[in-house]
Amino acid sequence: MPPLPVPPLTLESEEVSRFNRRFGVRLADGARVEAVLYRGDTLCVSSQVGCAVGCPFCASGAQGLQRPLRFEELVGQVEAVEARHGPLRRLTLSGVGEPLHAPDAPRFVAWAKERGTPASLTTSGGPLRRLERWLRDVPHNGLTLSVHAGREPTRARLVPRGPSLAELVATLRAALPELSRRRKKKLALAYLVLAGENDVDAEVDAFAARFAPLGLAVHLYAYNPVPTSDAQPISRARYEALYARLSDAGLRVRMSSQARVEANGGCGTLVALRAAR
Repeated sequence: MPPLPVPPLTLESEEVSRFNRRFGVRLADGARVEAVLYRGDTLCVSSQVGCAVGCPFCASGAQGLQRPLRFEELVGQVEAVEARHGPLRRLTLSGVGEPLHAPDAPRFVAWAKERGTPASLTTSGGPLRRLERWLRDVPHNGLTLSVHAGREPTRARLVPRGPSLAELVATLRAALPELSRRRKKKLALAYLVLAGENDVDAEVDAFAARFAPLGLAVHLYAYNPVPTSDAQPISRARYEALYARLSDAGLRVRMSSQARVEANGGCGTLVALRAAR
């Protein structure tokens, strides 16, 4: 597929760590988002300028939502990084923004599949009618639901404008029987552990009780602090204890990768700046 004529953005900064490269992406209207190149072959793309979900631990939505990115801006991030660092193997809509709130995200995922760089996404799960569409119809290469809680009050506090736990479970239970085995294997749950918020045994046990029957993998994410939040990570010993507890409850648990542990690639660390009015 030929590239679009002029990507409506520029890469204005590049922060390099052992595994990652984080780019500051300046859009044509002056707004700024970020994208991360993981391990040299996987690009994490932003889908919005800001985010409306309002997770208190996340830097991406600290200034609220300005607008979703257009298809050309989604593609532009890919083409700009490839022009600088060479071909990519995979893409993920897991940067700034909620992909289910971005109207052009399904078109971008279809474009990614057609060009041979399959795209995954991370989402808080709402609106539910869009989640149902993504689960069944959109040709994603992986969908991770950010859950982060086992009890409803904790979920409402950590993901203020996302669906409730009961709604997520009901939606998954309805959709899973209709999915192929290959499609089901591309679904996962995320649990980002925050000290004093969702790290107690009762919370983790409630999460396991709700979600273990679904048979989905769980990404247990360590937290990287950000300047816009008072949220803090737990100790490594406690993190490993929670990993063991979830595993003992029958869940297939994966720890944070080395790339995600780095400060320029961790969950919730990417920043969006609004365009000047």
